[in-house]
Amino acid sequence: MNRSFLNLSDDPAAGRRAGDSPQADQQLIDALSGLNAAADLAIVQRTRRSVMAAAYQMRASEVRRRRQAGIALLAFVALAVFLTPAIWSVADDLFSGEHFQDMPAMTMSLIVTLFSAIFAALIVHVRSRRPQDGEES
Repeated sequence: MNRSFLNLSDDPAAGRRAGDSPQADQQLIDALSGLNAAADLAIVQRTRRSVMAAAYQMRASEVRRRRQAGIALLAFVALAVFLTPAIWSVADDLFSGEHFQDMPAMTMSLIVTLFSAIFAALIVHVRSRRPQDGEES
């Protein structure tokens, strides 16, 4: 029988490297069999911290996404509220028989266009100043 291949010598120190001790072998066996509670506790704590950090990032991302949706909805409603009188005036003038090229209709159209452009520029400016996702302070 080839005992050198399986390292089945009767000497317990035959398979050890220099510097290994029976205590190190016992710790390795305990760790591999799940009997080393200190090693398991360290792994559990590291995993728990990692999972808690990922959960916090997910919650923060969800809060940020909801806040952005709320601000976008508020901005759209504010734009509609501020422009409704101008749009109503233009529609009333057009339905009462005036032409689109008359002064009041063109003025209101210019106001609506300018206000929308300024509002869009303000949104772009605010979004460019906001820190990106993951760059929290």
